[in-house]
Amino acid sequence: MKLLKQLFLSLIICLSAVCILTGCGSSTELEYPDDVETYIYTDDYGREVELRKDISRIVASGPNAQMILVTLAPEMMVGLAEAPSRAQQPYFPENYVDLPTLGQFYGKKMSLNLENLMETDTEIIIDVGEIQEEGNEDMDNIQRQTGIATIYIEASPETYPDAYRKLGAILGKEEEAEALAEYCEETLALAENVKGKLSEEDIRTVLFGVSSTGLNCNVSGSVQSRVIELIGAENAIQVGEEEVNGRDGGNPVDFETVYKVDPDIIILASGGPYEKLGDSDSQWKELRAVKEDHYYEIPGRPYSWMSAPPSVNQVLGARWLMSVVYPDQYEGDIYEDVRNYYKLFWHYDLSEEELQEMLQNSAGKI
Repeated sequence: MKLLKQLFLSLIICLSAVCILTGCGSSTELEYPDDVETYIYTDDYGREVELRKDISRIVASGPNAQMILVTLAPEMMVGLAEAPSRAQQPYFPENYVDLPTLGQFYGKKMSLNLENLMETDTEIIIDVGEIQEEGNEDMDNIQRQTGIATIYIEASPETYPDAYRKLGAILGKEEEAEALAEYCEETLALAENVKGKLSEEDIRTVLFGVSSTGLNCNVSGSVQSRVIELIGAENAIQVGEEEVNGRDGGNPVDFETVYKVDPDIIILASGGPYEKLGDSDSQWKELRAVKEDHYYEIPGRPYSWMSAPPSVNQVLGARWLMSVVYPDQYEGDIYEDVRNYYKLFWHYDLSEEELQEMLQNSAGKI
């Protein structure tokens, strides 16, 4: 009997995999037991989805959505889009290392493991992030082929407060969601306050370098760099809209371009050339930002505060970037901000030693 059940499940998974890849299949209504209370929810693509009122088992559609859901309802998650690395594990609940990895549910990086998904017995699949051109079709397709309620919540630095409140209502976590929403709102207010103090002459340019060389840049118009504009600064590297690389690998530039823009501030992803920028044989050393000691390494645990992936980590990234770009205008205390963020979002108490280590290349020169 057990073997027959496994064979049947395998057949369903194979058929579903083909349908998800090809988009085949007709729309199917969700089925719930008679004793389960449900309601109709309209998601941010305008899709009407029947949801149960007592949701307790959830999964995320990908890494961006996972980061947001982990901050709000870690105990509800029954599968991971992406398992945390060994270095990231201390910031996640202990049981996360045992949760099945499901992969990305749609898009160019689709890697969904249907067998693992079916075994989670999840009650809802949640996609959270930027609006995608064909996102409504992706959501319909996932729901049709899995038979699991699938919804989308729009989320960006400007809309995180609304996103958290919507998720809190769906998951019965209103109080927790409100605390997170208020922190996001406070961050936006701080950014508006800083921008309101700036004259045109005060606006500073920021080069955001990634990769081991630092010469791949998250340019203006990329989701990875949007925090720069959010705080009233200007991205030093500008390209045409059609040239923007939407991935965190950034757009490659050369030193001629870097010296031509001569940025006020340089921020570099961890693993980049931060330690060598000021060396006597460094090709960076004649830049004004290097001579004036205005270059910083972006903290990166458990995720980069600026991107990789660009999600709710950018809320802390905005506070940090204000503190290094506009220290005279920023009214926060970055050390206290970091401590509070990790406690509220990651449910993690940073020790003084951890805090100092995290910011040693990132805030010591303010």
